Amino acid sequence: MTDTPEAGEIDLDYITHISDRLGVKVRPVTRELTRREADALLRSYLEPPCFADAVRRLAAHHLLVLVGEEEIGKRLGGIALLSRMSLAEGTITVLSPAGTAAELLSRTEYAPGRAYLLHDWIAVSTDRTELVNLARKLAELGSYLVITRNGAPSQAVEVEQAWGAPDPGELFDLCLSTYDLRAGLAPDVLAQARDLAPTLTTPAQVVRLAAGLAPAEEPAARRR
Repeated sequence: MTDTPEAGEIDLDYITHISDRLGVKVRPVTRELTRREADALLRSYLEPPCFADAVRRLAAHHLLVLVGEEEIGKRLGGIALLSRMSLAEGTITVLSPAGTAAELLSRTEYAPGRAYLLHDWIAVSTDRTELVNLARKLAELGSYLVITRNGAPSQAVEVEQAWGAPDPGELFDLCLSTYDLRAGLAPDVLAQARDLAPTLTTPAQVVRLAAGLAPAEEPAARRR
């Protein structure tokens, strides 16, 4: 899944494998996402209607599972939510999507006051009791974890949040403003793009549409 066409997006294809025979706590970390990287990814982020409630629930429970269709912005939503929490440091630790609820609870180490993101969770099933216990564990540490997964909500209603995409027309206008793309655009080109934006089905398509309006850089040979 790709939420934006940014070249620096998180690569979550790499999965850290854990041996069940180790019997020790491990940290299945895919990578560390710095605050600078997070800010760059969120530069043109538009909060969906469910965002305010999600901020409140994450602050209260320290764990939130964003559930919904593919490519609706759950990954960036998770980053944005974690960026709103009070943390010991701004770095977000990205965990392997292969961990089960039991592994996340008992075999993953969490440092106090840290932020964690697990995107596109591929667990076959979720366990309500283990997720609720994980939320309690994170609360004791003052840490936060956002998990995203595709599909419908489960019985773990205490820690799950149905997610939705932001308004595509508003996202398009935000991209134009953020990247200052209106200058030099023919009015008819801009109008056609604005009419097209609401018909697109994913935030990534909207961002690509806006980015495609940027004028191509003039070849160096012509500038001489």
